[in-house]
Amino acid sequence: MFLLKPRKKRPANQPALPTELTEYTHSVDPQGDDRPASMSVPVLPPQLSLFLLRSSVAIAVMLVLQALGVIALVFVATKPVPDLVQQDNGVMQRVRPLDQQVDSVPDQVVHFLEGRLPRLYTWIGLLVNPDDPTGLSYIRDPGVPVKARNGDQVLFPTTAYNEQFIFDEPIRDKMLMDIAGMMNAGSVDKQIFTNNPAHPSLATVYRFILRGKIQYPKEVSTGRWRVRVAADIVRFSPTAALGIKEKPIAEFVQDVYVRKASQIPQLFIHDQKRQDLVWYGRKDGFVIDAMVPVGPAQETPGVPRN
Repeated sequence: MFLLKPRKKRPANQPALPTELTEYTHSVDPQGDDRPASMSVPVLPPQLSLFLLRSSVAIAVMLVLQALGVIALVFVATKPVPDLVQQDNGVMQRVRPLDQQVDSVPDQVVHFLEGRLPRLYTWIGLLVNPDDPTGLSYIRDPGVPVKARNGDQVLFPTTAYNEQFIFDEPIRDKMLMDIAGMMNAGSVDKQIFTNNPAHPSLATVYRFILRGKIQYPKEVSTGRWRVRVAADIVRFSPTAALGIKEKPIAEFVQDVYVRKASQIPQLFIHDQKRQDLVWYGRKDGFVIDAMVPVGPAQETPGVPRN
Protein backbone atom coordinates (compact mmCIF):
# COMPACT_ATOMS: atom_id res chain seq x y z
CA MET A 1 0.00 0.00 0.00
CA PHE A 2 1.39 3.32 -1.06
CA LEU A 3 0.90 6.37 1.05
CA LEU A 4 0.60 9.80 -0.57
CA LYS A 5 3.28 12.11 0.58
CA PRO A 6 1.80 15.39 1.82
CA ARG A 7 2.84 18.50 -0.21
CA LYS A 8 4.94 21.06 1.49
CA LYS A 9 3.17 24.30 2.19
CA ARG A 10 4.45 27.35 0.31
CA PRO A 11 4.08 30.96 1.41
CA ALA A 12 1.39 32.90 -0.46
CA ASN A 13 3.81 35.39 -1.99
CA GLN A 14 6.28 32.77 -3.24
CA PRO A 15 6.33 32.25 -7.10
CA ALA A 16 4.92 29.05 -8.50
CA LEU A 17 8.06 28.24 -10.50
CA PRO A 18 11.35 27.43 -8.84
CA THR A 19 13.46 30.39 -8.03
CA GLU A 20 16.25 29.29 -10.37
CA LEU A 21 13.84 29.51 -13.34
CA THR A 22 12.37 32.94 -12.62
CA GLU A 23 15.33 35.11 -11.76
CA TYR A 24 19.01 35.49 -12.28
CA THR A 25 21.47 35.13 -9.45
CA HIS A 26 24.74 36.82 -10.00
CA SER A 27 28.04 36.52 -8.32
CA VAL A 28 31.04 38.68 -8.70
CA ASP A 29 34.34 36.92 -9.09
CA PRO A 30 37.52 38.32 -7.65
CA GLN A 31 38.59 39.76 -11.03
CA GLY A 32 35.40 41.86 -11.10
CA ASP A 33 33.62 40.02 -13.94
CA ASP A 34 29.88 40.04 -13.56
CA ARG A 35 28.63 36.75 -14.96
CA PRO A 36 25.64 34.42 -14.24
CA ALA A 37 26.06 32.09 -11.36
CA SER A 38 23.99 29.44 -13.16
CA MET A 39 23.29 28.52 -16.78
CA SER A 40 19.49 28.29 -16.24
CA VAL A 41 17.24 29.76 -18.97
CA PRO A 42 15.18 32.77 -17.78
CA VAL A 43 11.37 32.40 -18.01
CA LEU A 44 8.95 35.33 -18.10
CA PRO A 45 6.28 35.48 -15.44
CA PRO A 46 2.90 34.10 -16.63
CA GLN A 47 1.18 37.50 -16.28
CA LEU A 48 3.75 39.18 -18.53
CA SER A 49 3.58 36.38 -21.11
CA LEU A 50 -0.23 36.69 -21.27
CA PHE A 51 0.01 40.48 -21.64
CA LEU A 52 2.47 40.19 -24.54
CA LEU A 53 0.31 37.56 -26.24
CA ARG A 54 -2.80 39.75 -26.03
CA SER A 55 -0.86 42.79 -27.28
CA SER A 56 0.38 40.82 -30.29
CA VAL A 57 -3.15 39.70 -31.15
CA ALA A 58 -4.48 43.27 -30.84
CA ILE A 59 -1.72 44.64 -33.09
CA ALA A 60 -2.42 41.94 -35.68
CA VAL A 61 -6.15 42.77 -35.68
CA MET A 62 -5.39 46.49 -36.11
CA LEU A 63 -3.12 45.80 -39.06
CA VAL A 64 -5.79 43.64 -40.72
CA LEU A 65 -8.42 46.38 -40.21
CA GLN A 66 -6.08 49.02 -41.64
CA ALA A 67 -5.42 46.84 -44.68
CA LEU A 68 -9.17 46.38 -45.21
CA GLY A 69 -9.65 50.16 -44.89
CA VAL A 70 -7.01 50.83 -47.54
CA ILE A 71 -8.67 48.31 -49.88
CA ALA A 72 -12.08 49.94 -49.31
CA LEU A 73 -10.67 53.41 -50.05
CA VAL A 74 -9.10 52.17 -53.27
CA PHE A 75 -12.42 50.57 -54.29
CA VAL A 76 -14.39 53.78 -53.62
CA ALA A 77 -11.82 55.94 -55.38
CA THR A 78 -11.92 53.79 -58.51
CA LYS A 79 -15.70 53.26 -58.53
CA PRO A 80 -17.35 55.13 -61.42
CA VAL A 81 -19.52 58.11 -60.47
CA PRO A 82 -23.28 57.44 -60.85
CA ASP A 83 -24.57 59.06 -64.04
CA LEU A 84 -28.28 59.14 -63.18
CA VAL A 85 -29.73 61.22 -60.36
CA GLN A 86 -33.19 62.33 -59.33
CA GLN A 87 -33.86 66.05 -59.08
CA ASP A 88 -36.14 67.74 -56.54
CA ASN A 89 -39.03 67.72 -59.01
CA GLY A 90 -38.72 63.96 -59.50
CA VAL A 91 -37.03 64.15 -62.89
CA MET A 92 -34.29 61.60 -63.56
CA GLN A 93 -31.31 63.26 -65.19
CA ARG A 94 -28.06 61.95 -66.62
CA VAL A 95 -25.12 63.75 -65.03
CA ARG A 96 -21.39 63.42 -64.69
CA PRO A 97 -18.52 65.58 -63.40
CA LEU A 98 -17.46 68.23 -65.90
CA ASP A 99 -13.92 69.57 -65.97
CA GLN A 100 -13.57 72.52 -68.33
CA GLN A 101 -9.79 71.99 -68.42
CA VAL A 102 -9.92 68.28 -69.31
CA ASP A 103 -13.16 67.53 -71.18
CA SER A 104 -13.25 68.32 -74.88
CA VAL A 105 -15.70 70.97 -76.08
CA PRO A 106 -17.96 68.40 -77.83
CA ASP A 107 -18.24 66.52 -74.52
CA GLN A 108 -19.22 69.77 -72.81
CA VAL A 109 -21.88 70.38 -75.48
CA VAL A 110 -23.34 66.89 -74.87
CA HIS A 111 -23.36 67.49 -71.12
CA PHE A 112 -25.09 70.85 -71.64
CA LEU A 113 -27.90 69.42 -73.80
CA GLU A 114 -28.44 66.26 -71.75
CA GLY A 115 -28.78 68.36 -68.61
CA ARG A 116 -30.81 71.35 -69.81
CA LEU A 117 -33.29 70.05 -72.40
CA PRO A 118 -34.98 67.59 -69.98
CA ARG A 119 -35.51 70.45 -67.51
CA LEU A 120 -37.09 72.65 -70.18
CA TYR A 121 -39.48 70.00 -71.51
CA THR A 122 -40.48 68.36 -68.21
CA TRP A 123 -43.60 69.76 -66.52
CA ILE A 124 -45.12 68.85 -63.16
CA GLY A 125 -46.90 71.93 -61.72
CA LEU A 126 -45.35 71.51 -58.25
CA LEU A 127 -42.38 73.17 -56.57
CA VAL A 128 -40.23 72.04 -53.67
CA ASN A 129 -41.30 73.91 -50.54
CA PRO A 130 -38.54 76.51 -49.89
CA ASP A 131 -39.54 76.72 -46.21
CA ASP A 132 -38.98 73.00 -45.63
CA PRO A 133 -35.30 72.37 -44.80
CA THR A 134 -35.72 68.65 -45.51
CA GLY A 135 -36.82 69.32 -49.10
CA LEU A 136 -39.46 66.59 -48.83
CA SER A 137 -42.63 68.67 -49.15
CA TYR A 138 -44.10 70.52 -52.12
CA ILE A 139 -46.19 73.59 -52.85
CA ARG A 140 -48.40 74.38 -55.82
CA ASP A 141 -46.54 76.06 -58.67
CA PRO A 142 -48.14 79.48 -59.35
CA GLY A 143 -46.88 79.29 -62.96
CA VAL A 144 -45.85 82.12 -65.28
CA PRO A 145 -48.24 83.42 -67.97
CA VAL A 146 -46.75 83.11 -71.48
CA LYS A 147 -48.48 84.06 -74.73
CA ALA A 148 -48.66 81.35 -77.38
CA ARG A 149 -48.46 82.07 -81.12
CA ASN A 150 -52.25 82.00 -81.49
CA GLY A 151 -52.58 84.68 -78.82
CA ASP A 152 -53.77 82.41 -75.99
CA GLN A 153 -52.38 83.05 -72.55
CA VAL A 154 -50.80 79.82 -71.26
CA LEU A 155 -49.63 79.13 -67.72
CA PHE A 156 -46.01 78.02 -67.98
CA PRO A 157 -44.32 75.87 -65.25
CA THR A 158 -41.85 77.96 -63.26
CA THR A 159 -39.06 75.37 -63.47
CA ALA A 160 -39.30 75.30 -67.28
CA TYR A 161 -39.63 79.09 -67.52
CA ASN A 162 -36.38 79.49 -65.59
CA GLU A 163 -34.55 77.55 -68.32
CA GLN A 164 -35.42 80.02 -71.10
CA PHE A 165 -31.98 81.63 -71.31
CA ILE A 166 -30.39 78.52 -72.73
CA PHE A 167 -31.77 79.99 -75.98
CA ASP A 168 -30.00 82.80 -77.78
CA GLU A 169 -31.82 86.14 -77.79
CA PRO A 170 -33.09 86.07 -81.41
CA ILE A 171 -35.02 82.83 -80.81
CA ARG A 172 -35.75 82.90 -77.05
CA ASP A 173 -39.23 84.47 -77.19
CA LYS A 174 -40.16 82.37 -80.24
CA MET A 175 -39.18 79.13 -78.49
CA LEU A 176 -41.20 80.03 -75.37
CA MET A 177 -44.24 80.71 -77.57
CA ASP A 178 -43.80 77.39 -79.38
CA ILE A 179 -43.55 75.43 -76.13
CA ALA A 180 -46.55 77.30 -74.68
CA GLY A 181 -48.55 76.43 -77.80
CA MET A 182 -47.60 72.76 -77.46
CA MET A 183 -48.68 72.74 -73.82
CA ASN A 184 -51.95 74.45 -74.68
CA ALA A 185 -52.70 72.05 -77.56
CA GLY A 186 -52.11 69.05 -75.32
CA SER A 187 -54.08 70.54 -72.37
CA VAL A 188 -50.89 70.20 -70.32
CA ASP A 189 -51.57 73.36 -68.32
CA LYS A 190 -55.01 71.99 -67.41
CA GLN A 191 -53.43 68.78 -66.12
CA ILE A 192 -50.35 69.71 -64.13
CA PHE A 193 -51.67 72.76 -62.29
CA THR A 194 -54.39 70.65 -60.66
CA ASN A 195 -51.81 68.37 -59.02
CA ASN A 196 -52.14 68.18 -55.24
CA PRO A 197 -48.88 69.16 -53.48
CA ALA A 198 -49.90 67.02 -50.50
CA HIS A 199 -49.76 63.90 -52.72
CA PRO A 200 -46.88 64.39 -55.20
CA SER A 201 -46.72 60.67 -55.94
CA LEU A 202 -50.19 60.92 -57.48
CA ALA A 203 -49.28 63.86 -59.71
CA THR A 204 -49.57 63.84 -63.49
CA VAL A 205 -46.12 64.53 -64.93
CA TYR A 206 -44.91 65.22 -68.47
CA ARG A 207 -41.30 64.13 -68.91
CA PHE A 208 -38.69 64.55 -71.61
CA ILE A 209 -37.23 61.10 -72.27
CA LEU A 210 -34.12 60.89 -74.47
CA ARG A 211 -33.97 58.00 -76.92
CA GLY A 212 -30.58 56.81 -75.74
CA LYS A 213 -27.50 58.98 -76.06
CA ILE A 214 -27.64 62.06 -78.25
CA GLN A 215 -25.58 62.30 -81.42
CA TYR A 216 -21.94 63.34 -81.07
CA PRO A 217 -21.66 67.08 -81.91
CA LYS A 218 -20.38 68.11 -85.32
CA GLU A 219 -18.62 71.47 -85.59
CA VAL A 220 -20.27 73.42 -88.43
CA SER A 221 -18.30 76.62 -87.91
CA THR A 222 -15.84 78.04 -85.40
CA GLY A 223 -17.41 77.75 -81.94
CA ARG A 224 -20.73 76.32 -83.26
CA TRP A 225 -21.93 72.69 -83.26
CA ARG A 226 -24.87 70.73 -84.63
CA VAL A 227 -26.32 67.90 -82.56
CA ARG A 228 -29.12 65.50 -83.56
CA VAL A 229 -31.39 64.99 -80.54
CA ALA A 230 -34.19 62.40 -80.46
CA ALA A 231 -36.58 62.26 -77.51
CA ASP A 232 -40.24 61.86 -76.52
CA ILE A 233 -42.41 63.89 -74.18
CA VAL A 234 -44.32 61.27 -72.23
CA ARG A 235 -47.30 61.77 -69.94
CA PHE A 236 -47.13 59.79 -66.70
CA SER A 237 -50.44 59.53 -64.88
CA PRO A 238 -51.34 57.72 -61.64
CA THR A 239 -54.58 56.56 -63.29
CA ALA A 240 -52.68 54.56 -65.93
CA ALA A 241 -52.86 50.80 -65.59
CA LEU A 242 -49.88 49.25 -63.86
CA GLY A 243 -47.37 47.84 -66.33
CA ILE A 244 -48.85 49.73 -69.30
CA LYS A 245 -46.29 51.96 -70.98
CA GLU A 246 -47.47 55.52 -71.44
CA LYS A 247 -47.65 56.73 -75.05
CA PRO A 248 -45.65 59.84 -75.96
CA ILE A 249 -47.84 62.93 -76.41
CA ALA A 250 -45.14 64.64 -78.50
CA GLU A 251 -41.88 63.75 -80.14
CA PHE A 252 -38.69 65.73 -80.37
CA VAL A 253 -36.40 64.86 -83.29
CA GLN A 254 -34.39 67.94 -84.15
CA ASP A 255 -31.00 69.25 -85.12
CA VAL A 256 -29.96 71.52 -82.28
CA TYR A 257 -27.34 74.17 -82.99
CA VAL A 258 -25.19 75.18 -80.04
CA ARG A 259 -22.59 77.92 -79.86
CA LYS A 260 -20.23 79.21 -77.22
CA ALA A 261 -21.52 82.15 -75.18
CA SER A 262 -20.30 84.42 -72.44
CA GLN A 263 -21.12 83.20 -68.94
CA ILE A 264 -21.63 86.86 -67.89
CA PRO A 265 -23.77 88.34 -70.68
CA GLN A 266 -24.75 92.00 -70.68
CA LEU A 267 -28.50 91.43 -70.47
CA PHE A 268 -31.10 93.00 -68.15
CA ILE A 269 -28.41 94.84 -66.19
CA HIS A 270 -31.02 96.83 -64.25
CA ASP A 271 -33.29 93.84 -63.54
CA GLN A 272 -31.60 91.69 -60.90
CA LYS A 273 -34.20 88.91 -60.98
CA ARG A 274 -33.93 88.43 -64.74
CA GLN A 275 -30.17 88.87 -64.60
CA ASP A 276 -30.00 85.93 -62.16
CA LEU A 277 -31.98 83.84 -64.64
CA VAL A 278 -29.61 84.89 -67.43
CA TRP A 279 -26.61 83.81 -65.36
CA TYR A 280 -28.29 80.49 -64.56
CA GLY A 281 -29.10 79.87 -68.24
CA ARG A 282 -25.58 80.73 -69.45
CA LYS A 283 -23.54 79.16 -66.66
CA ASP A 284 -22.47 76.23 -68.88
CA GLY A 285 -20.98 78.63 -71.43
CA PHE A 286 -23.30 77.64 -74.30
CA VAL A 287 -26.57 78.76 -75.88
CA ILE A 288 -28.93 77.19 -78.42
CA ASP A 289 -29.25 79.50 -81.43
CA ALA A 290 -31.37 77.26 -83.71
CA MET A 291 -33.54 74.14 -83.57
CA VAL A 292 -34.46 72.54 -86.90
CA PRO A 293 -36.99 69.66 -87.03
CA VAL A 294 -35.79 66.54 -88.82
CA GLY A 295 -38.02 64.96 -91.46
CA PRO A 296 -41.19 66.21 -93.17
CA ALA A 297 -43.42 65.15 -90.26
CA GLN A 298 -41.74 67.68 -87.93
CA GLU A 299 -42.68 71.04 -89.41
CA THR A 300 -42.67 72.79 -86.02
CA PRO A 301 -40.80 71.89 -82.79
CA GLY A 302 -42.58 69.24 -80.75
CA VAL A 303 -45.91 68.90 -82.58
CA PRO A 304 -48.31 67.00 -80.28
CA ARG A 305 -49.44 63.61 -81.53
CA ASN A 306 -53.13 62.85 -81.93
